[in-house]
Amino acid sequence: MVNQISSSPNTLRSGDSTQPERIAQQQPVAAVSRVSEKKSRQEQQQSNLTGKPRSLLTQTTLAHNQAAQAQTAQKALRDASELLNQLRQVARRSLSSQEGKRDQLQQSLHQLKGKLAKLTREAKYQGEPVLHHDLTPRLEGVQQTEQFGIKGLRLNTLRNQDEIVRFQFESGSPSSVRALIESDENNHEIANKLDRALAPRGIQVGVDKFGDMAFTVDKAEWVNIRKGVWVSGGGQILPSGNPIKARLESHDKQATEPEALEFSKPQQSRKALADIERMLQKVQQALSQIDKVQQQVGADLERIVRTNSLKSGIINQQGEIDASWMDAPQDVSLQLIENAVPTLLAQANATRHNVVALLEP
Repeated sequence: MVNQISSSPNTLRSGDSTQPERIAQQQPVAAVSRVSEKKSRQEQQQSNLTGKPRSLLTQTTLAHNQAAQAQTAQKALRDASELLNQLRQVARRSLSSQEGKRDQLQQSLHQLKGKLAKLTREAKYQGEPVLHHDLTPRLEGVQQTEQFGIKGLRLNTLRNQDEIVRFQFESGSPSSVRALIESDENNHEIANKLDRALAPRGIQVGVDKFGDMAFTVDKAEWVNIRKGVWVSGGGQILPSGNPIKARLESHDKQATEPEALEFSKPQQSRKALADIERMLQKVQQALSQIDKVQQQVGADLERIVRTNSLKSGIINQQGEIDASWMDAPQDVSLQLIENAVPTLLAQANATRHNVVALLEP
C-alpha cells in the first residue's frame, strides 16, 4: 500500500483534502511488554529494511514467527486439498447419477464448497488470514499482487477537451477519487495521473505492452476492489452522466477460487471439475513453496546461532533485562547445544507456535 500521496495541480480527489496526510503521519502504536518495548510486526519488518542491527532474541523470534505462520498456512492448504478431493469425487458422481440422487449430491457439493470458502476466511495466524481467496498462501515477507484491467476505457480516441474521470468504490476508503486528464496527454501521462489519483486505494497504474492501462493492487486488497468500481467521465475516456459499473478483468486468465465453483448444471459441473484440478495443482505448488520457506528459516536459525556469540543474561543500565543466550561452557561444543535443543523441545511437546509464544516478551 502507498503510505504517502504525491499531489499534482492536475489531480483532484473528493473528500477531505487533509485526510491522506493525516493517515500517512499516523505511527504504529507500540504495546507495553514485560521486559522491554515490544515492536509490532510492521515495525519489525521495517527494521529489516533499514538494516539496523537487531538482538539475537529478536532475530530468533522473527525466524520462529515466520516458520509458525508458514506451518499454519501449510495445515490450511492440506485441509483445502482434502476438501477439493472430496468435491472432485462428489462432482464426478453427480454427473453420472440418476435424478433421484442428484439433489442429495448437489447439497453435499454446496456444503463442501461452503467449507472450502470458509477455510480461506477463517484460517488465521495471530489474527491474520494465512490464505487468499484463491487458496494462495499469505507468507511473511512475500509480496503478492493482482493485476487487472478495466474494460471500456477509451484512451485511443480523439479528445478535443480536458476530462475529469471519477472512480467510486463499493468497499474501502476513500470511497471515490478523480483525476483531470488533459486533451493532449498520451497514455503514459494518463497512467501517471491515474497512478497518483488511485494511490490512496493502493492501486498502481501503468501501461502494458498493448498500450492499455494495467492496474496492480495488493492481493489482499483485490477482494475489496472487485466488489464494485463505478466510473464516469466526460464522454471521451469514460461515459458521461450517471456512473456505470466497470468490468474488472484479472490478467490471470487461469485464476479460479472456491466461491466461483458452480454445480447446478452438468456443463457447470464439468467446468468446476477443471477448475478443481487447477486449484489442486496450485495447492501442491504452494506446499512446495512453503517447504522452501521452512528450509530457509531453518538455515537462518542455524546462521543466527553460528554468527552470534552466546552471552549470559544481564541487567542493563536502564534496569531492563538484556534477553540473550547463555555462554556455552568451554568444554561444551556448539554442535552439542544445537543437537540438544530440538530434543528438549520435542520432549516438551513444543511446536513452533509454542516457541514463538515463549520468545515474545
